[in-house]
Amino acid sequence: MAPKDGSFRVVASREVFRGRVFRVVNKDLSLSNGRRATWNVIEHPGACSIVARFEDGDVLLLRQLRPATGETLWEIPAGTLEKGESPLDTAKREIVEETGYRARRWKKLREFYTVPGFCNEYMHVFLATDLSPATAERDADEVIRAVRVPFARALRMIDRGEIRDAKTIVGLLALRE
Repeated sequence: MAPKDGSFRVVASREVFRGRVFRVVNKDLSLSNGRRATWNVIEHPGACSIVARFEDGDVLLLRQLRPATGETLWEIPAGTLEKGESPLDTAKREIVEETGYRARRWKKLREFYTVPGFCNEYMHVFLATDLSPATAERDADEVIRAVRVPFARALRMIDRGEIRDAKTIVGLLALRE
């Protein structure tokens, strides 16, 4: 993504690693202060996350294994955008795959960069309502359990440090507003 304020320009870019979801690129930069720097950037296609809310106000949280943290975390459903797929289409696909529900109503809640210090991942957060059961095959590498949680309890889980995933905190707090 090109800078909007002209504070630097990319002089050279070299791919260091390409994975299934992201790639790592070394970027040689010319900074506005006249200096040069090399920056390691994780380039990511973007993602979406979903606050799935039932008619009674309960929300759907996932217990999801995250090998990078060595833990199973509380999260809202989420997924990576596939090439040519809109954020809303990704959200509609992911909610079925990860939760076993589909939503008839969708509303955009927020957008944000997840970790702009070293990654360009841009997260789209949606509210999904009017839920009904659905079936889809889960990705083979996902270990997930969906849990219906009262919304007030989910907010307390944030306060107590039980929910530590940024997209989940952003999504739930956006819904509270």
